[in-house]
Amino acid sequence: MTPPPYLNDPKVYIDTDTFIDLVSKKTRCLICCEPLDSKVVNREHVLPKWILRKYDLYDKEVSLPHDYHGRRYGRHTIPCCKDCNSMLGRKLEQPVRRLMEGGHSKLLRHLDGDAQRLLFAWRSWIFLKFLIKDGAIPINPDHRVEAVMQDKNTDWATLHHIHCLARSPYTGAHIAPEVLGSIVILAIDDDRYREDFDFVTVHETQTIMIRLGDLAIIANLSDSGRSMDIMHRFVLPTRQERFTILQALEICADMSATTTRIKGKPVYSTRIEQATGRPSIHADLPVYEANPVDPGTRAAIFELVYREHLPHLKIAGSDMSALQAIKENRLTFLEHRISRAAGEIEE
Repeated sequence: MTPPPYLNDPKVYIDTDTFIDLVSKKTRCLICCEPLDSKVVNREHVLPKWILRKYDLYDKEVSLPHDYHGRRYGRHTIPCCKDCNSMLGRKLEQPVRRLMEGGHSKLLRHLDGDAQRLLFAWRSWIFLKFLIKDGAIPINPDHRVEAVMQDKNTDWATLHHIHCLARSPYTGAHIAPEVLGSIVILAIDDDRYREDFDFVTVHETQTIMIRLGDLAIIANLSDSGRSMDIMHRFVLPTRQERFTILQALEICADMSATTTRIKGKPVYSTRIEQATGRPSIHADLPVYEANPVDPGTRAAIFELVYREHLPHLKIAGSDMSALQAIKENRLTFLEHRISRAAGEIEE
């Protein structure tokens, strides 16, 4: 039987091999998958222009996890066809901007199911752009799919899933509730920092944090919310209403570390309604089990997340460096945890 034509139609869905070919050759638009040489091409900023303007980031240097220096946010771009660039502006950036520019309280008032799916697709698109731009997706010089697949450390299935989420404004794919990842939304109150913007990604665990003024969103893109039980029991305070930047970073690092403990990853798939050809993204969830904390993994993640702050951190009443405290898993800024730490951490 001949498969329905939309199963091979990039307007609806592309498979993992096609995704690998797309990111390795870099000759097609990441959204519509059309050849760039047949389209009018724009430069898609990795961070949206409305964020760059509001927080005066155009000339600020990007801090990347792979020790790449010298690129400024204003020049941190990837090619995207003009049609898709405009479409993303209408369907993704403008609605997200309206949600987030009012800060923490406005976002919480409007965070219904549609808003959650919108923000999830938006975070996925930003995360994917950073991975591609930063060289965090290792591409074999031999661009054939089978050659690229030889890199056994790259979770291509998860990256393909994140790409499907990022393309959902284009394909019209419905994101099922069980797909949505863990998310923590914090109100930030910290007058020690003049900057109103922070951005952190942990590529290996698909964890992202974006802070805009008094609003911080910390999320995982590939755990289907399965880290939240551990986060609520062992990380998040029950009564604290406002957080410092260092506390937000600790929660981000712990969410990333928590995802590494979950046994059995969700299996994501795109289902296509036979009658209409409309796609929807779903998750099959294995039985929930969690491994014990691996101290080495947790310490490595904390070191990555706090890398810009390490030179300025010290432990009150101790000669221990912040880096050593991280390696011994004693670094904490959350008040309900300090009694278990080696000593109070301050900046």
